[in-house]
Amino acid sequence: MLQAPASIHNVLFATDFSPATAAAFSHAVAIANRYQSKLVVAHVVSLDSVELLDDEPARALIDKSRTEAARRISDLLEPLHLPRDRYEIVVAEGEIYEALVEVIRRHHIDIAVLGTHGRRAFKKLMMGSVAEELFRMAPCPVLTVGPNTGPADPGGLRSILYPVEYAPDSSSAARYAVSLAERYGATLTVMSVGEDLPGPGNVAGQFTEVLEHWTQNHIPQGSELHNRIRFETGFGPVANSILDFAAKAGVDLIVMPVRRLDPVIAAHLLKSDTAYELVSRATCPVLTIGDGL
Repeated sequence: MLQAPASIHNVLFATDFSPATAAAFSHAVAIANRYQSKLVVAHVVSLDSVELLDDEPARALIDKSRTEAARRISDLLEPLHLPRDRYEIVVAEGEIYEALVEVIRRHHIDIAVLGTHGRRAFKKLMMGSVAEELFRMAPCPVLTVGPNTGPADPGGLRSILYPVEYAPDSSSAARYAVSLAERYGATLTVMSVGEDLPGPGNVAGQFTEVLEHWTQNHIPQGSELHNRIRFETGFGPVANSILDFAAKAGVDLIVMPVRRLDPVIAAHLLKSDTAYELVSRATCPVLTIGDGL
């Protein structure tokens, strides 16, 4: 059964004002412009630095930080000349994950855009509970712009890569991959990778059949995307295969499901650390969609 196209009415860009978030901002703006969405720009004021202060000095420092954050967001948005109903400034305080989830829910965010600082910092973040919650439990898809990713191409997305398992694909990620490819007129490559898959000579016929089923289940009849879909297989380490193909093919976006898996039941699915490997090493943004979205 075909899923309804993904709609993007509200885009969240979360920033800490570091240089690493500049490229992510350009991608958030590009998506908002493409979909004519509202752009919500948010910053979370951490309370860690005020824990040892008395209530009154702590409140004064927090208020000063909130005012400064709002000013910096205004400066970020000013060159865009967006109509007032196309953007919103949000300054929250508290734990990062909890504050962002509250922003996502309160503002009905359809996609959150985040930037990362570099491999070491990102690895430290990914190994913590905050990142685990963001990737696995965020109540909306998350577009992460890694340290090797440049700003958004003014021409938009031309090539989208969707790694998929060899089984009936019920992931919501497929809906986003198809919707984005249709919206941008992009080529969609559906790719299956498995460390224990047989060599290329043994799988061509099997994968052709899988592709036919996938297109029937996920692409509407009459869609021009039928003429722009490709099918690839990868062998060996999952992340390496995906990244090698993405680099060679000039992929503009990787779309992938994120979920906890039983390797005995789903031997060909993405491994638990694949999201980290892709985001930290990819030269394009990675859109992760959790189960149930």
